[in-house]
Amino acid sequence: MKRLTIILFLALSACTTARLDLPDGAYNVTGANPRRWNAPLSFGEFATQSVNEGTTRSFLADLGIVQVGKTDQAYRFTLNGVSAECHTREVVIGRAGVFVDPNLGNAPLLVCGFERSTGTRSVLALSRSGGAEPALVGELRELGGPALEVRSIHRPEGAAIASSEPFGYEIVSDNYRVAAVETINRGRVWIEPTVTANRDMLAAASAALLLFRDDS
Repeated sequence: MKRLTIILFLALSACTTARLDLPDGAYNVTGANPRRWNAPLSFGEFATQSVNEGTTRSFLADLGIVQVGKTDQAYRFTLNGVSAECHTREVVIGRAGVFVDPNLGNAPLLVCGFERSTGTRSVLALSRSGGAEPALVGELRELGGPALEVRSIHRPEGAAIASSEPFGYEIVSDNYRVAAVETINRGRVWIEPTVTANRDMLAAASAALLLFRDDS
């Protein structure tokens, strides 16, 4: 359903290929779209040394008055020496094909842990906002350090209206964009050129967002 929504939005928006408004110097991604199971991912000077995508598990339980559904998946990868482990999970409740999040967006939809060979660790968490734009919000935080804001992007370049589904994500520090990920087309990643200290963590978080599939 998610992919159909995006295709219809693109068809209605313009005849040209939609893309996010990213600064010059954005890296083209190899291996994201079309996605092949456990295939390597690369952009710019960054490349995965290993990718292990677990299967998506789901169930729907009929409790009489309501139905409860659950989906979860885990995936792991190593990118330029940063090890990552991600888990996606969502529980919904409803009936007759209409479901809502009983946690009202308070439970993370995506959680990733990153670790450098030096032992430095960071965590990425993404949840539903409950609003239309951005629909997904969260943070990237180095343990013991400051948090960067993560939010979904819903308007391709030149679009007057927002899509109900994300076209990518941006990572922001004090309202200043330090990284952005385009998940449509073949994918692109931009990382602020002046950022050097945590560039590998931003790249690992970008890879995690490229691999994330919110198909609920």
